[in-house]
Amino acid sequence: MNATKSDLLKRVLKRRTFSGLMELYETNYRLLHQLVPDPGQLPAEAVSRVPGSPDLHLKVEERSRFTTTLAMTHYFEEDGLGPVANPDVQIRIYHDARQVEILACRPRGFRALGEGEGGQVDCRWDSNVFLEKWLRYSLSQGHGFGCHHEAGNPQTPQPAPVS
Repeated sequence: MNATKSDLLKRVLKRRTFSGLMELYETNYRLLHQLVPDPGQLPAEAVSRVPGSPDLHLKVEERSRFTTTLAMTHYFEEDGLGPVANPDVQIRIYHDARQVEILACRPRGFRALGEGEGGQVDCRWDSNVFLEKWLRYSLSQGHGFGCHHEAGNPQTPQPAPVS
């Protein structure tokens, strides 16, 4: 069995378990680290702009020695409402544990952590799988917040401070 099928099988077997959730947090850390190589160097707010892709907005909500909390979103114009954040997520980076988890997510039809049926692991699993997919999508679009994001690529976007 090749590595891809083996990894997928392991992930399916660990799905919705505490240990599977911890692996997902580690995967999200690696992905976020590609998007934001040095969270300590981020301005309070930044925007990654890539032609043909919605702007990715990032806001530092809290910084401490062991954690950083970020808000991340795209803004879309909606009739009569102006810009609407969707998805609208809070992400906590645990620097010492090298893990990232989503704390809250409020796009339409997506429940906040701790709400709805199912246990905490199920709710956290759903939210963090969503985060993993969104991080992969953002990276595939070329988004990044840092001068060494895909170093050497002349099309690498640089974060633009929000004015």
